[in-house]
Amino acid sequence: MISNDIVPAQEMPVAAPGLRAFGLAEGLRAHGFEVKTVLTRGFAERQWFRFGSAVPHPTAPDTVVVAARRLAGFLGANSPAAAIMINSNQADHLRPVEGVRYVLDFFAPKMLETLYQRGEEYPAEELELLRERKLRAIRLADAFIVNGEKKVPYFLAWLLQAGRDVRHLPFEVVNMCVPLAFGGGEPEMREGVRFAIAGYLQQWGTLGAWVGELEGRLARPGVSLDLLTPWHWGGNVERTHASKGDLDRIAAHPSVTVHGQMRFSDFRRFLTGVDVAVDLFEHNLEREYAMVTRSVVALACGVPVVHPPFTEVSRMISRYDAGWLVDPARPREVGRVFDEIIANPEEVYRKKKNARTLARELVDPEVAVEPLARILEGI
Repeated sequence: MISNDIVPAQEMPVAAPGLRAFGLAEGLRAHGFEVKTVLTRGFAERQWFRFGSAVPHPTAPDTVVVAARRLAGFLGANSPAAAIMINSNQADHLRPVEGVRYVLDFFAPKMLETLYQRGEEYPAEELELLRERKLRAIRLADAFIVNGEKKVPYFLAWLLQAGRDVRHLPFEVVNMCVPLAFGGGEPEMREGVRFAIAGYLQQWGTLGAWVGELEGRLARPGVSLDLLTPWHWGGNVERTHASKGDLDRIAAHPSVTVHGQMRFSDFRRFLTGVDVAVDLFEHNLEREYAMVTRSVVALACGVPVVHPPFTEVSRMISRYDAGWLVDPARPREVGRVFDEIIANPEEVYRKKKNARTLARELVDPEVAVEPLARILEGI
C-alpha cells in the first residue's frame, strides 16, 4: 500500500489520503492478505519536523518509510506483490518491476482540487504537470479502483485519455472505509444535542452563510457545539480562507468548545460522544465528486451527519436515512433542519441507529474492500 500521507499510529496528524491507505490495508488484512504500507521518507520527516526533530519520527506496525528514489527497488525486493497507488502522487518514483502488479486508486479528483486551490487564478502549469503524472500512472497500472460510483464516468474519461482499453481492464468501485468505532449495543438516548464541526479546512472548501443559522441556536437549552477545524498543512490559507471570519466568530460563543488537533484514536473517541456532525460546504465541482472523508469517519463512529445533497456521501446518507441532506446555499432551510434536530431527540436517536447500519454495511473495511480483494486474486 503506497500511501501519500501519514497513517494512524505514526503519532502525527492524519488526513484523507493516509486514512484511505489505512482503511484499505485493514480491509485486505481481514481478507487474509499480508499488507505493508510504504511511505516516502521525505514526506514523513517534513511532517515530523513540524513537531520537533530532537528524536526520530515514530514508526507504526507493518509500515515502512523509504526514500522516494528507492520506492521501486523496495517493491522489487518484495515481489511478487501487488502495489496499490493512492492517486498518482508517487508515479515519478515508480516503474515497471518484474513480479509487481500495480493497482491505481482513483481516490480523489486531484485536478479539481488543484483548480480550486487559489480562487479565480487558473494554475495552468501546475495542472499540466499533474495531468502528465496522472497519465503516467494510468499507463503503469494493471488494474484500477475508484472511490465512489459517482466518479466512475469522470475517471473512465481519464483512462481513455491515456489510451487504455476500458473494455478489458479490471476496474471496481471501492468506497472509502475506516474501522468502526462503536460496539454492538444500541446508541445512547440523550436529551439535548451536541453538534460537532470537525475536520481539516481546505482551500477548496468554503462553509457558507449557514454558519449563522447554527450560531443563532446555540443559546437554546441543551444545545452545544464542538469545533475542531485545524488548517490543513497542505496549504497556508489561514489568513485568506473565506470561512475564517465565521469560524472565529462562532468559536467565541459560550456554548462552543474549541479543540486542537488530535491523534486519530483520540479523534474517534471524541466523535463517539457527539450527537450530530455538521459537514456543510458550498458547491463546487471538487466537492461534488469528493468522497468527503470527515463525514465517512463520523458515520464510522455511529454519528449521523448534516450534509449537502450533491456528494458521493450524500447517496449513502439518503439510502440509509443516516442524517439530513440540505442545500447549504439555502440558510433558512438549514436553520429548519437544525430546529428539527433540536426539537426531536427521538429522530436523532433513530438516525444514530441508521448511521451504525450504514457503517456496518458500507464503511467497515472488510466489507468495502471485497471488490479490491477480487482484483488482487485475479491479477
